[in-house]
Amino acid sequence: MVIQSPKLPGCELKIVWNIDVTEEGVVTPKLNLLTKIPEEALVLDKRKAVESAPCCFKNLLRLLGIETTIESVIKSVSMEE
Repeated sequence: MVIQSPKLPGCELKIVWNIDVTEEGVVTPKLNLLTKIPEEALVLDKRKAVESAPCCFKNLLRLLGIETTIESVIKSVSMEE
């Protein structure tokens, strides 16, 4: 899933969802967040929010679950100023 904001051209958040199934039938979802941000924007990221985004995404998954975490990411990209 690719999440883009029309207000931030060139910036993308990708949610990659893999599902592992063992021979015993145990299903484990694995979700990761990948970021694609132009170099000019990274220079302005003094708090390293883009760098920490994948780890924060994993923490949100543990706290909120898959659906709420994905909704939160979408809302954060589409927020009005």
